[in-house]
Amino acid sequence: QVYQFVAPKTDPQAIAARKERERSERLARATRHVPSWTKHGFKLFADTSKLAPMRKRLAKSIESDSSFSANAFKVLMANMENVSKYHSSAFSQEEAGLVKKMLVWKGTKLLPVLDAFRILMQHAAAVSALSGDSKVRSIILEKLAEEGASKHQKMFCLRGLSNMVARRPKSDEERKKAGTAPKDVVDFFNAAVKTAAKWLNPTSAEAPVCLSGTVFLSNVVCWMGMHKIRATALAKSVVEVLMPFALNAQSVNQTALYYVIVALAGVTMCDDQAKALVASQGAAAVAAISSSSMTDATKEALSDFKKVLGLA
Repeated sequence: QVYQFVAPKTDPQAIAARKERERSERLARATRHVPSWTKHGFKLFADTSKLAPMRKRLAKSIESDSSFSANAFKVLMANMENVSKYHSSAFSQEEAGLVKKMLVWKGTKLLPVLDAFRILMQHAAAVSALSGDSKVRSIILEKLAEEGASKHQKMFCLRGLSNMVARRPKSDEERKKAGTAPKDVVDFFNAAVKTAAKWLNPTSAEAPVCLSGTVFLSNVVCWMGMHKIRATALAKSVVEVLMPFALNAQSVNQTALYYVIVALAGVTMCDDQAKALVASQGAAAVAAISSSSMTDATKEALSDFKKVLGLA
C-alpha cells in the first residue's frame, strides 16, 4: 500500500505531468483572456435581428422556382424566427434538404442562404443535422474558397463555420473518450484552415472577412483546448495563418488582432509543436503588436501572451 501511494509521486512522467498542470493553473490565475476556453468560451455570431429581410429575399428566389417546397420554406422560417426554442425545437429532413438545395445557389442570391446557415448553426437540432453532413461541409468550403467570391460571401461562410465549431454536438466517440474527436471533423477543420490563403491576408483582407476569419480560428483553438483535442497538424496550421497577422499588427483591425493574440497564446497550451512555432517568433510578434494602436483588450491579451511564452 505504501508503494502504491509513493510510486506515482516518484514516476518521472507523473512528476512532469503534475508540474505542467500546476504551471497551467498558475497561468490561468495570472491571465485575463487566456486560455479562452476557461475565460470566456466561444465567440458566436448570434444576431437574429434581420430575419424579416432575409425571409423576403429567400422567398423571392424560391417563388421563382417550382422545384422548391413552399411548405418546407414556411416551416424553416418559422423555426428560425422562434429563437427562444433553438435549444429544443425539431429540425426536419425537409428543412435540411431545402437548406442543402439552396446552398448551391450563386452570387447575391446565395448570401441570405449563407446568413441563414449562420443562424441555423445556433439551433441545436439544425447543427446536429447539417454539421454532420459531409455534403454540406464540402459546399461551405467550396463557397468559402470560391474564385471571385465577394467579401460578404466569405464573411457569411466564416461566421457560419465559427458558430459550427462552437455549437457542434459531441459524437459518441468524443463522449466515451476525452481528448478524441472524429477524424473527419478534425480533417474538415484542417481543410478549412488550409484555404485561408483564399480569404485571409494581413495586409489586404477586408475588415469583415478579417474579423470573421480570426474569430473562426480562435474558436478552433478554443474547441481544441476545451475538449483536450490533440491535433498537431491543425494547431500548426492555425499558427501559420495567424502569426503573419501578429507580425503585421499595424495593418490589422484591433478587434481581429485581439482574437489573433488570444488564439496564438491558447494554441501553445494545446500542442507542443505549435508552442515551439509560436515561441520562435514570439518576441518579434510582441514588438510588432506593441507598436500598433492597441485597445485596452488588446493590451491585456498581449500581456497574457507574454506571460504564456515567458516574455513578461
